[in-house]
Amino acid sequence: MNNPDALALPARHAAKRSDVRDTEFFRKYGILMIAVLLFIFWTVMIWLVSAGITKSRVTKALTHEYDISYELKMQEYAEQIEIANTPTEDEVLAKQMRKEADILAKVIGTMNTKQMKLSMLWNILMRVDSPYYPNTVTEVVNQPNQWMFYKENNPIRDNDVELALEQLKLWHEGRYPAGLSSTFVYGEWSEHDYVLRDTWDKDWKTHYWRFPE
Repeated sequence: MNNPDALALPARHAAKRSDVRDTEFFRKYGILMIAVLLFIFWTVMIWLVSAGITKSRVTKALTHEYDISYELKMQEYAEQIEIANTPTEDEVLAKQMRKEADILAKVIGTMNTKQMKLSMLWNILMRVDSPYYPNTVTEVVNQPNQWMFYKENNPIRDNDVELALEQLKLWHEGRYPAGLSSTFVYGEWSEHDYVLRDTWDKDWKTHYWRFPE
């Protein structure tokens, strides 16, 4: 009859040999395996960190590029708005002429006839052209004690504005009525006439001018 202990003895020896081989294998290759695992782990970590840094740099670069593009677009849009809102030279001139016509209408409205109105109007414009007077219509008109019956709150009549605008157009184009120059800066008023003259004191050399009939 077989002895159970005798049968179990080879199995135990085989198990011991297996444990010894495992221990020897671990001793021999364990450090290498750990090193390989650490290398793989380190490589993965470096890759993850590098990928994160690259992503951050790309994100910053794209954001910066977008900010520049957005700023340029907004600047271009602002310039377009400014251009759209900037009046043209014709619009500026028309606005200026309307302002000049309004203040001239307050002056010539005090005259009785069209001829007197036009003579006074050109008297004012010639003073603007003269180096001895202010160089704007408003300043010339507002000089004290120069224009009979003129007051700042005088009414503005449409027909006087139209008359002033017609003459202002000629004046801004550099065209004047025949025989008129910036020397005719003095006015002489009577109930029925308004005459310009080229000297302050009247003498035999004085030249006179009135708007033609």
